[in-house]
Amino acid sequence: MININNDFCLCDVSVQFQQHQLLQPMSQQEQPQWRTGWEPQLSLSQFNQSQYSAVPAIGRVPYTCQKQVKTIHTYDFSKHQKKLKAKLCPLLGTGLAFVTAKKKANLCKGKKVSKRRSKYTGVTKNSINYQTLIVVRGKKTYVGSFPLELDAAITFDFYSLMLHSDKAPTNFAWKAEDILEMVESFNLNGGVFEPARFHSKLINSS
Repeated sequence: MININNDFCLCDVSVQFQQHQLLQPMSQQEQPQWRTGWEPQLSLSQFNQSQYSAVPAIGRVPYTCQKQVKTIHTYDFSKHQKKLKAKLCPLLGTGLAFVTAKKKANLCKGKKVSKRRSKYTGVTKNSINYQTLIVVRGKKTYVGSFPLELDAAITFDFYSLMLHSDKAPTNFAWKAEDILEMVESFNLNGGVFEPARFHSKLINSS
């Protein structure tokens, strides 16, 4: 099950720890100077501290993190699904792979891999979980957080297929029948993708 409420921040762990401390209840004298986007237009004489401290919780998140909180669940994939299904139809029942696994480009031989990096495309390590990220309309978009690296990789493949059809970069090879099952499962679950259901469908890993 995708978790969009936890581990969504793309900042370093140290920055997240600072955020956690800063988000604790504070006295009026301890209030930090948060960036909300509107205070540069106010002069010091116009600035009202009581109004400023009443900003909702999201306004108390550091500005650099607010810009990164964009999730895949805000997008409508109905048109993408229609295009994908049209591409899948000719291969249904053939047993042929619709897409093949593609190796992650930035995993060079002999290059030291950081703790936040994964061997899978679209996957990063954050705290004890693995995040799935994908580029949508030119913007890096948060998909979900998973205890298992494999679940994060399969989830990336699903959304990559939804977005790019037969041109999708994927971590694994997938048959047309299995992709169609993914889409139908996604729709039946109200737009929630469950990667664990497709572990047995894997053909090949990168």
